[in-house]
Amino acid sequence: MEKRENIRTKEMKNIVLMIIITFVIGLAGLMIYVTRDKNRYINYNEKSDIDYRVFLKQNDFYKQESLDKNKGYIASLIDYIKADFKYNIDFDEKLSYKYSYRVVAEIDVNEDQKQNSIYHYSEDLLTKGLVTHSGDLNIEESLSINYEEYNNIISRFKKVYELNNTDANLNVYLYVNIQDIDKSDSTALAEKKVSNLTIPLTIKTVSVDIGNNIITNSNNKLEISKAGNYTWILAISLAYIIISVLYIAYLFIYSSKTKTAQMIYEKEIKSIMVNYDSYIQKINGSYDIGTSQVLRIESFSDMLEIRDTLKQPILMLENKEKNGTFFIIPATNSLIYTYALRVVDIKAKMDGKEIPTYDITEIPHSEFIKKKKYTDAYIQEQITMTTSLPKIDEKNIIRGSKDKENDLYDQLEMTRSYDLREIRKAEKELKRKEALEHRYEPPEEQPKIETPEEKKEEKPEIVEEKPEVKEEQPKKEEVKKPKKKHSKKKKNKQSNTNNNNNNN
Repeated sequence: MEKRENIRTKEMKNIVLMIIITFVIGLAGLMIYVTRDKNRYINYNEKSDIDYRVFLKQNDFYKQESLDKNKGYIASLIDYIKADFKYNIDFDEKLSYKYSYRVVAEIDVNEDQKQNSIYHYSEDLLTKGLVTHSGDLNIEESLSINYEEYNNIISRFKKVYELNNTDANLNVYLYVNIQDIDKSDSTALAEKKVSNLTIPLTIKTVSVDIGNNIITNSNNKLEISKAGNYTWILAISLAYIIISVLYIAYLFIYSSKTKTAQMIYEKEIKSIMVNYDSYIQKINGSYDIGTSQVLRIESFSDMLEIRDTLKQPILMLENKEKNGTFFIIPATNSLIYTYALRVVDIKAKMDGKEIPTYDITEIPHSEFIKKKKYTDAYIQEQITMTTSLPKIDEKNIIRGSKDKENDLYDQLEMTRSYDLREIRKAEKELKRKEALEHRYEPPEEQPKIETPEEKKEEKPEIVEEKPEVKEEQPKKEEVKKPKKKHSKKKKNKQSNTNNNNNNN
């Protein structure tokens, strides 16, 4: 039994340990996922710039090959325009990302002083595919814009459709795209225009304008979302928590299947002592039921109600085997209430069998119930209850002597480990036996004082004859006395009858 309980305890400890480990790991991972810094912010500086020169055709008026920016130009003398695009971004920490860029030429034909486009044309002048990079980014690109080609296209378009009240412009844009910043899904630096040139078409004099989207930002904050990188932590955490829940379910199943009646008994006793300790008095010695009527109570809650009604303490006794406890409430000298909590009852309930009724002889130290006959040895045992008390000599108890009787009561009341009522019964039984037997010994005769001469003469005769004479004399007297009394009564009766006859 103990070996089985040790194995069960060890197995349950291992299960509890696994529950703790899996739950702690799962909870820690879940807390990391929930309390993590979902979005972090990075400072960065961004700047873009554009420069250009206008190259001229051969002519008789301009000796230089090209003209600087921010001047007026004769459209018919423009050969091409060389544009230099620059873009730079600096992060306050080293990041990895992917980038791409392109230069696009776009033509828009609009009505005068209206934004509605009549004709739109677009083409890529330069394209740079996605490139993985880390750290700061610097882009520098130079390209030639064929102004005469674009100008001729729009001139033919306006001539064919006789569009006189229209405006046409050539816009050259630099688009930069930065993505997968630090492996995040941030779109803050997705493809956007960072610089552009605006060149009028189909007019005689041209002025090239640099667009207003040139970037000169500093101390910007970039928000980077990191939620996607922690998904695996969330998955693992949830898996560990689910495993811990399964271990908990297994613990309950294992505990219920391997639980013994002895374990349930000990648990219920502990629960009763914890909750009702102030109502219970535990008895380590003995309790004698005597001849009291015993009423068996079905539940401990009923015992509590009886206790509240009678205002009596609940006495608790446990047997030596530690598999049964009895609760007793003494109502009167002849009535007690008992409730038994036993392993055998719990086992019968677990097996679905009928609970056996307990015998009152199972209550610890109830030996008096078993002894129904008052034997001499039993009576003497009750009177001489402990070895510390002097042994009571039955011969010295003289019938009718109150002093001797009181002394006997004083000796009997000195004992606390036996029921006083039983002692009284034993004493009465002893006196009853004495009365039936009529055995009373007379007090001892005082020795005679004899002279030395008498002793010498009587010595040979004393040894054999004196004891016989002394023993027989009382018997003869006892026998003769009743006979004489009877004869006198008979004579008196006869005399009375004779007198009555004479009178008649």
